[in-house]
Amino acid sequence: MQPKDKMQTSIVKNTISLLFSKLVPSLVLTIINIVYSRYLTKDDYGMYQTIFTYLNIFVVISTFGLTRHILSFGSLYQYRPLLRIKLLSTIFVITLLPIILYLQFTDTTLSITSLILFVLLLLSQSVYLVQEANVLSFEKNKLLIFPNQVYALLLLVCHLLLLYIGYSIDRCLLALIAVSVIRNFGIAYYLKHEVSIGATLSSIKEIDQLIWFGINDVLQIMTKWIDKIVLILLLSAADYAVYFNGTYEIPLIGMGLSAFQAIITARSAKADATNESNVALFGSSALFMSGILFPLFGICFFFAPEIIVLLFGEKYVYSAELFAITSLLIPMRICNYTVLLQIKSKGNLILIGALLDFVVAVALMFLFYPIWGLKGLALAMVIATYVQAAFYLINIVSIYHSNWATILPWLKLAIRFSIVILTFFSIRVFLVPQTDHFLTIICSTTLFVLLLIGFNFKSLDWKLLFRS
Repeated sequence: MQPKDKMQTSIVKNTISLLFSKLVPSLVLTIINIVYSRYLTKDDYGMYQTIFTYLNIFVVISTFGLTRHILSFGSLYQYRPLLRIKLLSTIFVITLLPIILYLQFTDTTLSITSLILFVLLLLSQSVYLVQEANVLSFEKNKLLIFPNQVYALLLLVCHLLLLYIGYSIDRCLLALIAVSVIRNFGIAYYLKHEVSIGATLSSIKEIDQLIWFGINDVLQIMTKWIDKIVLILLLSAADYAVYFNGTYEIPLIGMGLSAFQAIITARSAKADATNESNVALFGSSALFMSGILFPLFGICFFFAPEIIVLLFGEKYVYSAELFAITSLLIPMRICNYTVLLQIKSKGNLILIGALLDFVVAVALMFLFYPIWGLKGLALAMVIATYVQAAFYLINIVSIYHSNWATILPWLKLAIRFSIVILTFFSIRVFLVPQTDHFLTIICSTTLFVLLLIGFNFKSLDWKLLFRS
C-alpha cells in the first residue's frame, strides 16, 4: 500500500471510530430531549435545558483552549506528571471561579446545592474533553467507542429512571455526575493500558498559542450561545424552552465538525504533512460533509413544522420558524474554517474572527430584535456566522498562497446545493397539499436518504467502511 493510501486509510478509520463514538451519545441525548419535552412541564423542561446550556458554554471556557492545543502540539502525557497537574489545576482554578461567581449572582433559579452539583458535573465533563483530546492526539480513536457507548446507555437509563421515581433537577445532576465519572475512569483505564506514554518534557510547548486558543474558544462559544445567555436571564423557563427547541442544533452537525477538525488537525500536525496535502484534505472533507449536510439542510428548512411537531409535540409548534431560520447555518458548516489557521499557529487571526463574529452578532441582535423579536435574534446569529466564515476563508487563501478554486470545490458544491433546493422545494409545493402529515415526513425523509446515498456513493470506500 502506498504512503498516501495508508494515510487515507488511517484518516477514514479514525474518522469512523470518532464519529461512531459520538453517534450513540448524540442520538441518546436527542431521544432524551424528545421524551423530556413531552413528559416534563414547560418550566421543568426549560430548567433542564438551562442546565445543559450552561454546561455547553462553560465546559469550553473551563478547558480554555487546552483541547485545541493538545490536538495541535501533542498530548499532555509528553509532559512530566507534576507539570500536567500544575497546568490542569491552574486552568481549572482560573476558569471555574468566575463561572461560580457568575452563576451565584445572576441565576436565581439555582439553589446552593444545585450550584455545587453543577460545578462538579462541569469539572467532570471538562476532564473528559481533555482525555478525549489526548486519545485523538495518539490517533487511537477506537479507544473512545466502548466508554462512550456505556456512557450513552447509562445516561438513557438514568433519565428514564428519573421519570419513574420522580424528576428533580438535583437528582438529575447527581445522575449526570455519576455517569460522567464512570466514563472518565473508563477512558483513563484504556489510555493506561493501550498507549505507550513517555513523559519527558518539562515545559509546555507553544504556551502563547494556548492563550490565543483559550481566548478564541471563549469568544466563539459566547458568540454561538449569546442569544441563549441573554434569554436565560430575560425569559421564563417555559418561554426559554420554546426558543431552545426552535434553535436546537441537529447532533450530527457538531459531531461531524468536531470529528473532521480533530482528524485533520492531528493528521496535519505530522511531520510529513504539506500545505498542499492539508488544503486538499480540507477541500475533500468539505465535499464529503456537503453530501450529508446539504440534504439535512433541505429537510430541516422546508419541513421545519413537521420536524418540530414530530420531535417535541404540538405545544412547541411555535418553535418551527426559529428552527427554519437556524437551519440556514447548516450549509456553511460543511467544514471547520479555523482548522487550517490553527495548523499554522495563527491564533491571532482566529481570535480576530471570533471578535468579528461577536461584534456583528451583537449589533444585528440590537437591530433585528425590535423588528422580528426572537426570530431576529436567530437571524442575527446566522448572518454573523457567515461573515466570520468569509473572513477565515480570505485569510486561508492568503496564508496558503492558494486560490478560491483550490480551497473548496465550489462548482460541485453549487451543483449539489441546487439539486437539494429544487427537489425539496418541489416536494414542499406540489406534494404536501395533497398528503397528510405522516406521509409528508415519510416522503421528505426518503428524499433525504436518497440524496445522502447519491452524493456520497462514489466518495466512500464501502468495503473499508464496513470493515471499519
